[in-house]
Amino acid sequence: MSETLVLTHGCSLSNLPLFVAVGEGLFADQGLRVEAPYFDDITSTAELLATGVADLGTAGFTQPLIDSGRTDPPVLVAGSGLMGVFVLTREMLPDAAALAGAPVGTFRTDPMEVLLHDVLNAAGLAMSDVEIRYFDVLNHAIEAFEAGELAALTLAEPYAGRVCAAGAHVLSDGTDVWGDPFPDTTLVASSRFLRERPDQVRAAIRAMLRAHDLILTDLPAALRHARDYFPGYSLDELADAVGRQPSRIDIRDLTATVYGRWDSLRSLDLVSQDAEMPLHAVNLDLLNAELTAVPAAKEIAR
Repeated sequence: MSETLVLTHGCSLSNLPLFVAVGEGLFADQGLRVEAPYFDDITSTAELLATGVADLGTAGFTQPLIDSGRTDPPVLVAGSGLMGVFVLTREMLPDAAALAGAPVGTFRTDPMEVLLHDVLNAAGLAMSDVEIRYFDVLNHAIEAFEAGELAALTLAEPYAGRVCAAGAHVLSDGTDVWGDPFPDTTLVASSRFLRERPDQVRAAIRAMLRAHDLILTDLPAALRHARDYFPGYSLDELADAVGRQPSRIDIRDLTATVYGRWDSLRSLDLVSQDAEMPLHAVNLDLLNAELTAVPAAKEIAR
């Protein structure tokens, strides 16, 4: 078995296949020794990828676009979870235009920031038309929202579900601007790792696919592997949240949605204004090869 790989991951339930693959030993079954530390800082994923601490893991679907100009950028190689990101408000609002001049919380470089941008843009507002407050730690953002310091906040599951249960209102669930479905978290590998160790990347994809199968066939068992990453959340809360943020590894039909965020990233100054769209940021060849091989393997086994 190879050296231990540190897996980066996000803080939402769209990372569930990775948590299950770690907990069930599915990465180990594929010859990969891995560890997935607990994070509550939204910026951890980008930092681990940028510093080279992690060459593999899950990240927001916009991260490969944002980091495409790096020497060793992350490449999107498969999916992980869909949707489940929201713009929430304290009061029921007729539309996003009602947020003009109001304090709004979000997370820099995360798909949630891009969602906020696109929701405001659809209502004729720019980010500068609201008072943006950026947060790194989820709990700090939720505390500010609950204290009345924010009129709106972007959140993902399972946190969004709990905040809504406490009385928050959904201004957007993303489908109004990005379609249904859309990716949230994806499996990424550094460009160097993908180039030098494609077999290990494919092994990771295989482990994620098997984790997805377990999620579909035995959700309670799968969710037990997520509890350590969501302290204080019950299995019932997590199961409810999965309904709004389902897992999905095969996102071959959603690449247009990924690339469709490029202009928004430029508007947010997350990428250079003169940069060309990085078509190398998504490479689903190994995913396609694995999905093509699976039916053939099942047929041979009959």
